[in-house]
Amino acid sequence: MSFGFEATAQDSIAIDTDSGWPELSTGEFRQHRRIPEMFEESVLADSLNRSVAEVQQQLLSFIMTAPGTEAPFALDASLAPDFSAQQISIYRGAVYARSHADLLGYFSAVDQKEAGNNKASDEAQQDAILAQSNRAIRLLLGLGRAGVHSL
Repeated sequence: MSFGFEATAQDSIAIDTDSGWPELSTGEFRQHRRIPEMFEESVLADSLNRSVAEVQQQLLSFIMTAPGTEAPFALDASLAPDFSAQQISIYRGAVYARSHADLLGYFSAVDQKEAGNNKASDEAQQDAILAQSNRAIRLLLGLGRAGVHSL
């Protein structure tokens, strides 16, 4: 007999399906980042949408560096890079890590366990996860980890 938590199954929500960028989903995010079922699918979707916009804007602002051009706030399919399978994997990693960092505060508010090693409210943990996203973005841009260049 088990007294464990059994969450009601929620349907996965597709993210960014019509933009031309790689499609993501809350179900895949749960699987990749080991997110428990107790968290609302719509909360995960909102965070993923924010993270998608942030990652895309970072990539486009670097790509569109020609004089007089700016990365537009409204992203459209014509701006989506033609990613290889490897780059899609890196892109997903960047978005999922950023979203995971974004949600740590939410996780700590929902997870009320006093026992156990709950690092959900640890700011250093959030920074480490966000750094994973930034490294993936730099990799997509063909930049090294450090970001410091010789003059």
